[in-house]
Amino acid sequence: MPEAPPDEEAALYVEGLDVTYGRALSALRSVSLTVPHGAIVTLLGPNGAGKTTLLRAVSGTLRLHRGAITDGRIRYGATELDGRDPVAAVRAGVVQVPEGRRVFAGLTVDENLRSGGLGLGRRRPAQITEARDRVFA
Repeated sequence: MPEAPPDEEAALYVEGLDVTYGRALSALRSVSLTVPHGAIVTLLGPNGAGKTTLLRAVSGTLRLHRGAITDGRIRYGATELDGRDPVAAVRAGVVQVPEGRRVFAGLTVDENLRSGGLGLGRRRPAQITEARDRVFA
């Protein structure tokens, strides 16, 4: 089957993603999805279905868990994310919020939201304000 062109209107585009752990365990095989701008999407599935693995691949944290993308591509807006590190993903605007209550338990909601802007330091003040306003909205 020929590869479909990426949807330029998509906020997130994943095409044919394969992921392994420890070069032995195949965790994802040929996963594709498109998330339109402004959409709210939920990943559902039983334990072990690959939800967390997919999010790790998108956010660039897969290598921290001894995982690797072996095929496919990930694009967020105009930025190719496959094979990039978590800092590049955050700079592109992708942030993974781990489940659990211990992440920044000592911070207020406002402080947690402000901490998300720390990776935006190289942007212009107007861009930071715009990003913050989107989060608060």
